[in-house]
Amino acid sequence: MLRKKSKVASTSASRRRTLFAALIFALICGRSVEADAPQVINHDEVQGFPDSTSEFLKTYQPYLKVDSGCVPFPAVDAAGNVSGGLNPSGFASDGCSKNLGQIYVRADEFKGECAVMYSWFFPKNKIGDWPTDVGSRYDWQNVIVWLSGCDGQAHVNAVSYWSNRGYHTTTKPHMDGTHPLVAYVDDYSIGHRVVGTSTRGGMQPAISWFDLTYEAMFTLDLYDFGVSVPFITRNFYQNLPRAYYR
Repeated sequence: MLRKKSKVASTSASRRRTLFAALIFALICGRSVEADAPQVINHDEVQGFPDSTSEFLKTYQPYLKVDSGCVPFPAVDAAGNVSGGLNPSGFASDGCSKNLGQIYVRADEFKGECAVMYSWFFPKNKIGDWPTDVGSRYDWQNVIVWLSGCDGQAHVNAVSYWSNRGYHTTTKPHMDGTHPLVAYVDDYSIGHRVVGTSTRGGMQPAISWFDLTYEAMFTLDLYDFGVSVPFITRNFYQNLPRAYYR
């Protein structure tokens, strides 16, 4: 088990060094952020990445039940184009009720456990279902599945659910086999958030952070969604201690 955990950490460190080298190369070549600004395209024109995760990243992938609002959509495509999202008007699911979706995955060791973050992007966050209700363009939500090890035989120790004000963690999550059951709900005080549920929803094509193209990585790192992308490096390593439950 320790060998597998070390392999995950080694792979993550290697890819981080490669991404850092790419950033330095871009600076040396004189490529400006403005010149590399992502192209914004319609939210329903973004072609997501095919499902490419395996082993423990797939074994513990959550089911997501959308109780209110948009279903998940891809945020970026392989060329680095980014979703333009939707104006938060009309009904909560107007223009965003159907899509194959995407789930973004990132894992690393933390305090002797394996933390696997699963994240979803939504093109709008409409609070309530009346024309006078408010909301925002774009929403990111995530859960962190805490495992006894980074392998397919691990035990699920806990699941942390993002609530826009912090994480709520339970050591007794609703499960379907090895898969946590998660719901996307409208909390009228803070907007949409993810919670545990006893109802099984659907799954989306899963893509690991380190399997994204560099163009997609750059866009996710640099584009201002108005809400934090939970799994980019500067946020991922801040979120783990925020969610840790022991």
